[in-house]
Amino acid sequence: MAISGINGYNLYGYQNAMNMLKLSFVQNTQRQAVSPVKRTSSVSSSSSVYGDIQSFLKSYQSELTGLEAAASRLTGASSRNVFNDYKAASTDEQVAVAKGSYRLRGNTDISLNVGALAQAQKNISSSHYSQETVDEGADMDFKITSGSGEALVSISSMNENGTAKTYNQMYQEAAKAINAQSSLGVKASVSNAEGKVSLVLTSKSTGEANGFSVTGNVGAAAGLENASVQAQDAEYTVTENGYSQTYHSSSNTISLDYGRIDAALKGTGDTRVYTGVDEDEVVSAVEDLVKGYNSVTKLLEENAGRGTGAAAHLSSFKRGMADEKTLKALGITYDKDGYLQLDKDALKEALESDFEGTQSLIGGQFGIADRAAARAGSALSDSVQRIVNQDLASAITQNQNDNYAGYTQFGNFVRSGAYNLSNYYTVGLLFNMMA
Repeated sequence: MAISGINGYNLYGYQNAMNMLKLSFVQNTQRQAVSPVKRTSSVSSSSSVYGDIQSFLKSYQSELTGLEAAASRLTGASSRNVFNDYKAASTDEQVAVAKGSYRLRGNTDISLNVGALAQAQKNISSSHYSQETVDEGADMDFKITSGSGEALVSISSMNENGTAKTYNQMYQEAAKAINAQSSLGVKASVSNAEGKVSLVLTSKSTGEANGFSVTGNVGAAAGLENASVQAQDAEYTVTENGYSQTYHSSSNTISLDYGRIDAALKGTGDTRVYTGVDEDEVVSAVEDLVKGYNSVTKLLEENAGRGTGAAAHLSSFKRGMADEKTLKALGITYDKDGYLQLDKDALKEALESDFEGTQSLIGGQFGIADRAAARAGSALSDSVQRIVNQDLASAITQNQNDNYAGYTQFGNFVRSGAYNLSNYYTVGLLFNMMA
């Protein structure tokens, strides 16, 4: 960062120039021997000039610091540039979806074979019509045992009035009793398909260790003791640098590359998990750089007459970030008004065909981002007095002219008929006002 000029952290030069300008306005306007109406007009004019200069310098600072920020996302010297912002991906997301966890390396390339997915155990009873009454003696009296505990389930097949319960009624009561055991690791539900209901038990977590057993008299829930889906661990093989290792996991979320990558297993099969730069982010960052460069150029074009510095920086920015051949290789050309325009598809194609070469043209030493940052830094480090020296000179001249106009009015007053120099009292008052 520059240490002088009007950069984001050192506004001394800027504030000093503004304070000097305001002081000049105040001193000159206070010395004017003019009527209150004329003096108010002069102060208003001076304030307007000051406000205009201040407004430009704020825009100047904002646009240039914005361009610096856009360039820093692409320059190799910046630790936060998009070329160091690696992403994890999978070639087949039907097998696994990968995402970075922390501190990704840029050269990770892993072959992943998923042999089996982790499953939660599921037991399903026989199905019956919802309002069908259960057979006599179809009481439930069974035990569920899991790795985290056990639960006894006892449901009578008869209502208090002696009538038989329906299958839906018994299954709902059983599900409520099981779900009341929150630490059991098993959840119960009642499935309803085409008017027929079943009692369903499911492990809360996947993996062999989270399976359960049902023993005792299941009564109206015939078949509940049998697993329709067995508890199962995921099985997968990782191959990296020619070395293969098979693993088992109770979960379908696994870690790769020493915890740097999280992968969610979705199906069996083969995929490749790798890390690299997100080309879409590079394109977006270059688009921001081009927009920022154009915005600064336009601001300088509209305000080059304000000072030697503004004109000099416009000349620098007009030279572009690189020669036309280099820019074209990045999908950047000039429009009819002389501003840069980006063909995002062309840039993406360049990244895909020659990533390292394209990266060098963008973010390497003397790349377009480096040059844009250098020009922005130079413009920010310039002194306020040089950037707007023409404005400052014009403002001072205007003040002097306003001051001279006041004395001209006094001269006219002296030459006026009844109020001439013989009226020493009045003349004295006027001189006192000017003091």
